Order: sequence, then C-alpha cells, then structure tokens
Amino acid sequence: MIALVKMSLKLLLRNKGFLFFLIVTPILSTVILSIKMEHTVYSDNSDKELVIELNDHTEKAVYVGDTSACIIKVYDASNSELSGYVLNQIAGTGMFSVCRADVGGLTEEEIEKAAKRDAFDDRVGMLLYLKEDFDEMVLAGNWEQGIKLYKVSEDERQEIFVSELTDLLGRIKQVQTIVGDDVTVMLQMLTEIEDQLPEKEVVNFAGKEAIELTEKQVNQRTQIGYAFAFITLGFLFCGVCVAHSVIEEQNNKVFTRVLLTKLSGREYFISKFAVAIVISVMQTIVLAICLFFIPELDVGMSMISFLFIIFLLGLIFGTLSLLIGVILGDVMSSNYAIFAIWSISALLAGLYFPLDDTTKALKTLSYLMPQRWFMDVSELLLVGDKSAYFVVLCVTVAYLIVIISVGGVGLKIKRYE
Repeated sequence: MIALVKMSLKLLLRNKGFLFFLIVTPILSTVILSIKMEHTVYSDNSDKELVIELNDHTEKAVYVGDTSACIIKVYDASNSELSGYVLNQIAGTGMFSVCRADVGGLTEEEIEKAAKRDAFDDRVGMLLYLKEDFDEMVLAGNWEQGIKLYKVSEDERQEIFVSELTDLLGRIKQVQTIVGDDVTVMLQMLTEIEDQLPEKEVVNFAGKEAIELTEKQVNQRTQIGYAFAFITLGFLFCGVCVAHSVIEEQNNKVFTRVLLTKLSGREYFISKFAVAIVISVMQTIVLAICLFFIPELDVGMSMISFLFIIFLLGLIFGTLSLLIGVILGDVMSSNYAIFAIWSISALLAGLYFPLDDTTKALKTLSYLMPQRWFMDVSELLLVGDKSAYFVVLCVTVAYLIVIISVGGVGLKIKRYE
C-alpha cells in the first residue's frame, strides 16, 4: 500500500493539470482573503423601521418584505396612532413582516377587489384591512367590526398572527379601563409596561442563540466564503486527477496485476483514499505558505484554525471527486460532473451571497452542501465559540461516511456490470 501511495504521488506530481490546481487555487484564495473590502455587506437592523410603508396598495409586498418571515400586507384606512402602534407591535415579534399601504379614501368594495387581486398576484401570508373606524371599534370593544382578515396562503403562522393580534387588542382594552379613552395616554402606559418586561432572547430555528456578527466579522465571513469557493475547486479537480490515475491503471491492467499480489481490491482503494488525504495536506501547506507572505492578514480566527477547517473541507471534496471519477470511469464525464457539483454546491451553500432572506426550502437545501456547514463553523470561530471544532469534526465524519458508503455501493455495481 505504501508503494502504491508513493507511485500515485510521483505520477500526480508529473501532471501539469494537477500542479496547476495544487498551486494556483491556494494563491487565488489568498488573494481574495487579502483584499481590503471598501464596500461593506453589513446590515445593521437596530434602527430599521419595523413596519414597511408601501407607496400604494398596488405595490407588491413580496418585493419589499422579509421573505424569511410571514408577510402581512395591510390596507390601513384609519392611518391612526393606534393602528401604527398595533402594527409595530406585530412586526416587533420578528415572525411577521408587516407591509402597510395607506388606503384612505378607498371604499370597501375597492379594497375587496384589491384583496382578490393580491391573493393571486402577491405572495403574502395574510391580508389585513383596518377600516376607517378602527379606533372607535377597538375602544368600544368590538374590534372584530373594525378589522377584516383575508387568509390567502397555507402558512401555519396565520393562526399565530390572529392570536398575537387578539392578545394585543385585549391588552389595549385592559389599559383603556384604567386610563380612559385618551389614545396617547393609553399608548404611553403600554410603552412603560413593555419597557419593564425582560428583553426577548433572539433564537434561530435550531433553538440555539443567534450569532451576532460585527461589520468587520461579516466582511471576514464574506471573504472566507469566496476563498472556500476557489480552494474547493482545487480540491475537486485534484481528486479527479487521482481518479484519472485509477482509470488509467484499470485500462492498462495495472489494477489486475495488483490483485495478483497479496493486496486486495479494498486495500488498493484505501491507498487511493490515502493519496486524497495527502493531497489535502499538500494544498493546505501551499495555502499556509501563501498566507505566510501576508503577515497583516486577519481572517477573524487563528491561522491554525482556518487551515484546519480548510484541510477538512479538502478531505470531503477530494474523496467525493475521487469516487465520482472512479464510478463514472471516464475523465471527461468526471470533469463535467465535478464542475457541476462545484458550481451548484457553492451557489446553494451561500458562498457568493447570504441566504438569510431566502425561502425556508432553499435554506434547508443549503444544509445538504458541505460548504454551508463550514461557513457556519467559521461564524462560530469568528465569535470565539470553541464548540466549532466538535461541530466541524462531526460534519466531516458524517460526510465521509455517506460518501464512502454510497461510493462503495457504486463501485460494487460497476464491478458487477
């Protein structure tokens, strides 16, 4: 096995294509990391308006609303201080993106027609119509008469919205019994009560505390994503070069002569897997050398940690491209497949642009891509979370188990054919 590893490495080092991807992609990754970003991609939501104001009721809310939340399009005919407070409270939960259009002067029939149109033309979770006498109906305890709801989707968060709205209007009615019908005094008291409540903790869908990055860290994460894209391309095509050597050895009966020795077919492919590991080490070393010549480079984490996750990323993609090439059994087909995997996986993993405002289905799909997990690990390292090492090891082992298992089945089928 050691002799096979040495022979494979000697052949690879004579391959100009292999040397190109071994050297050039780490250099390109270093160049990306060394670029000083003049235009920030950071977005601070601390002073962001909770309620998004539409130009008119014909404007589509899906174009301006937060698509990661349940979009509520509001036809506000009252346009009062009380309606503004109610909508801001709903938007402040973080679960709903409230887009309001001033429809003062429109009749109920016109609003009905607009709602029917938006039910088909606008992708929202719910339509809400606040009538002109909204304030009077709420203060009179008959808020159902001042509101009209249109459920235009299957989003289960609609029920939560109705519950939130009901509770909020109930609290307003309770405060009204204490301070009277003066809306300004009523809202001041509600604000004072809310200020005394403990601050809400922001959590993500996994149930853990959401990571808050500074402007500098967001820019560092963006550059790391671009670097991952380039270095991944190198890992994949270096793995194809190893697969090419396996294909050549099978075609030239080298594999048959190897089997005539005491070495088994399994040990032969283990030796090729060892070559993929060595290649990952080599590319990581080349990247480390390139980074050494930029002493002022700051990637937001220790250089050892950054090189460690690069090595593990290379291990996954080197193994993947090796097995794909061996299963396909053709160099050109392998190149096409590997390039497709690289371009699609990098796009879906969010290496080129963030996926924060995309749909839930696309976010779920992105977690099938190894790069997405490594980006999340990079975020943990940027904020100094030491659990990142355990996460990245588990992710690497999980992908290697899946890749080797599926690849083993594919090799058996190919051998049978």
